[in-house]
Amino acid sequence: MIASDKEVVKCLVQGALGSRTKRVVLAVCDTVMDLSTSPVGRDQLRELNAIEKLLLLFCQVSSIMVDSVSHDHKEERSTNHSNWQFSSNDLSPILLDAVLILINSSNEDCLGRIPELLVERFLHFLIGLWGKVCASTISSDNSIGLCSLHCTKTGLAAAIFRLSMNRINIAVHNPDDVKVSLFGNVDSDFEKFTLDYWEVQPLLFRRASEKMGGNIIFDSLGHSFDPKAIDSFLHSTLQGLISCPPIASDELDIHYFLNEVKDILGSPIIYGQDIRVLRTEKMTAGPMMEGTKEEVHFFKDIMDSEVIDGCFVQKCKEALLDGYTIALRGMEFHDDKVAAIADGLAILFGQPSAGANIYLTPPKSQGLAQHYDDHCVFVCQLFGRKNWRILPRPMNLFPRLYEPLGRLHNLECDISGVKQVLLEEGDILYIPRGYPHEAQTGVDEGESTSDEFSLHLTLGIEVEPPFEWEGFTHIAVHCWNEKQKKASDHDSDAKYGRWRRAIVILLHVSIRQIANSDPIFRKACMVAALPLASNTESANSLMMKQKATFCYILDKINVSSNFMKTFKIIETAVQEREIDSMQWMRWFQHLPQEGNEPGKVNFNNLLGILEDVIASYSEFTEEAMFEFDCVKFNFCRDVVFEDACKSFMLLLEKYRRTRRQYVQGMLSLHSKY
Repeated sequence: MIASDKEVVKCLVQGALGSRTKRVVLAVCDTVMDLSTSPVGRDQLRELNAIEKLLLLFCQVSSIMVDSVSHDHKEERSTNHSNWQFSSNDLSPILLDAVLILINSSNEDCLGRIPELLVERFLHFLIGLWGKVCASTISSDNSIGLCSLHCTKTGLAAAIFRLSMNRINIAVHNPDDVKVSLFGNVDSDFEKFTLDYWEVQPLLFRRASEKMGGNIIFDSLGHSFDPKAIDSFLHSTLQGLISCPPIASDELDIHYFLNEVKDILGSPIIYGQDIRVLRTEKMTAGPMMEGTKEEVHFFKDIMDSEVIDGCFVQKCKEALLDGYTIALRGMEFHDDKVAAIADGLAILFGQPSAGANIYLTPPKSQGLAQHYDDHCVFVCQLFGRKNWRILPRPMNLFPRLYEPLGRLHNLECDISGVKQVLLEEGDILYIPRGYPHEAQTGVDEGESTSDEFSLHLTLGIEVEPPFEWEGFTHIAVHCWNEKQKKASDHDSDAKYGRWRRAIVILLHVSIRQIANSDPIFRKACMVAALPLASNTESANSLMMKQKATFCYILDKINVSSNFMKTFKIIETAVQEREIDSMQWMRWFQHLPQEGNEPGKVNFNNLLGILEDVIASYSEFTEEAMFEFDCVKFNFCRDVVFEDACKSFMLLLEKYRRTRRQYVQGMLSLHSKY
């Protein structure tokens, strides 16, 4: 009832909060925290800019410089709080509590209205406090332990993340600079790579660091990661790392993600998720195991649990001396230089994001066993050298992102197709997804460098489902169907809307079934790649290849799509409740839908969608077959490639924004020192 009374809340925020009496201000802060527990209260407080007023008061009481914050806040800035007759230390904690609770219950629009300078200076204070909390002042109940502050460590981490996620705090590299670092300064070199090597075959770039007298990747990382002094390297790289909880591939609401991880954000790194310490050994137990290689983990008792041992860095040093590799994931969330390189690489290849891992391997040792990745990688050898063995791809299909990978130990293959590569400092090795590979340190006998450690950075381009050619085709179907709905005379006909919706779902499922066996559908769509923005001859060749690929896909759909086969797949999924097999459609929810309700689809209710398809066609099979063939034919004939490209770009920007928000939030949590 109090929260619903706007005048009462207004008096609290705009009147009582400016009181010179300590008791009144403390009471207002308590009341603000109470009001923020209800949705109505949060709405009222946001509308009255309560966060901004609390921030101004906190900054003044805590002696944080806030001069020239805004021309609209002269009254607040002129208040002489130095005349208060009480210690600011008594008021600061409860003010901070109130601010943090409001920040963590506010939406993006509300946070975006806070003056930028005020955010920057308050964020600087929070990050300093975060550093102290991570270093020593964490109590057993997860409270921060600062005077009477009730906010938890995870609450403080969430506030830092929320205030940071829309800042431009990545030292952005121009994608052209990244392109020169990898491929040289001749434009056609990159276009040739995309046409002849990208997702086709491995390629070695020898001594990339010597091109053009320098290299963005190696120059910016060389001083940050120097394993020659192992003790200082391990301490600076591993000390105080924060776990980076994975974000769902179809998640585009960063606030929903933050609510999901609210109890673990800011926690120490987790073994198996963020870091692994392992080596590959030959197994000799029994005749059947002779020559078999298996991965062995140094920390055998803490798999998938938090690494909270204060002696962890020392244990990692011991592991290195015993031949174990340290594999650290998510470096783009830990280091701003790596983040800048990864972002430039993602833009270069027209994808939402790129990941980065580092691997420190001692002499004469192997870390990961033979495996293949579900993403393409660029292996950048920063220090030392490493022998790589790359086997031919055992299948025509590309592994889809996040799909389980099969075991590849001792895989039989044509020996003549195996590539042996010695990667030296400054070299970059490209390995497409699906190619089995393994690597180990150690060189020819007699060479003095045989006792060197190896450090390499892998930059992985993960092609998320919407940005494969299959995804582009689903976007094209959706785009074409939305245009048909606008031109339809049946927009208000509920029966026709349900019938048409079911047909289009059938077409989507049919496309998925074709993609399960056709490698072209699984290739990365390159319509958003950087070179397509130029007008060079090679860029035009790449665009022509994209159009030719889409024409191939349309021909394949027109010939191979089959109503009865697709209908049976849906019928089986519903009868056996195998809805997990249809989760690949969830990302469709991010595609805009217009028109009346009968034509719209709720992709968060996949079972309902499929049941509706069966109900629409189970008694009208012949009519459905005819209608399906008509829709399929009309789509393949009338779809406009450029329209699909436009929708593809819009979705790509949504994905990029969410991924960058995540990176920027995590970088701020790692900047505490």
